[in-house]
Amino acid sequence: MLHHYSRAEAAEILDIKPSRLRYWERIGLVQPSLREGRASFYDFKDLICLKTAQGLVAKGLAASRIKENIRGLREKFPQFEGKLTSKRIYVFGDRVIVSHRRRLIHSHSGRLYFKFDVDDFSEEVNSWRRHAEVEEKTAQEWFAEGRQLEGRPETRGRAVQAYQEAVKLEPRLAEAYVRMGALYHEQNKLIDAQRCFRIALRRNPYHSRACFELGNVLDEVNCSEEAVRCYEKAVEIDPEFSDAYFNLAATAEKLGLLDRAVRCWRAYLRFEPQSRHAPLARQRIKLLEGHLASRE
Repeated sequence: MLHHYSRAEAAEILDIKPSRLRYWERIGLVQPSLREGRASFYDFKDLICLKTAQGLVAKGLAASRIKENIRGLREKFPQFEGKLTSKRIYVFGDRVIVSHRRRLIHSHSGRLYFKFDVDDFSEEVNSWRRHAEVEEKTAQEWFAEGRQLEGRPETRGRAVQAYQEAVKLEPRLAEAYVRMGALYHEQNKLIDAQRCFRIALRRNPYHSRACFELGNVLDEVNCSEEAVRCYEKAVEIDPEFSDAYFNLAATAEKLGLLDRAVRCWRAYLRFEPQSRHAPLARQRIKLLEGHLASRE
């Protein structure tokens, strides 16, 4: 999972003032990969660019002179996505050289100004994450972060990561599994979604939303009979769970359980008589009652 770091976190990792990062961002030297409102977030490739810039500035080079170096560095990385630990980076004069599997991506003669090994830097970053994030944040803080991140499509991947951290610290946090499962379901990762909902129910057998969501996944993979049992459990736990009645009615109807379907459509209408789905529920009741009458 790609991790992003706030400006404050990047500054702490690199032992550099946040104001320096803001300045480099403003002049276009190193741009963060992700923005949310006024906040900026850096990925690992960005940290490498920042590390390179930091080393060059320490050698006396002006930011304006190394701007093109960093741009070239960023242009080199996409073809090696996910393999950064096998690289070494060198800057010769006005050229960046990336070594990957003993091959130089770009060579140019000149004075060697700066070099560092990405293996070492990667371990530094991972060590910082283990100390600063996993150990210092509580499960509830990770959960709250996940709640915030899942509100926007572009940050839902990070929401899953936050919920994963939450359940590492508090394995009994059923709600985190439910929310993680719902996000997996949105991504059509049905196996992962089903696993999360089942874990949630082991943690809390009376979690009506977990029963409902598991029923949705099971119905989608044609395990309709088990889906019915999940919906029934959901309304047993929460007798006013209108969405569960709706899905239970539709699934029961699909299985040919017409009497049960009628009862559930009526239950849905008791709680949602004015909803946009109410006309459909009334239509299904009328149709199913006609079928039942014709059998007599």
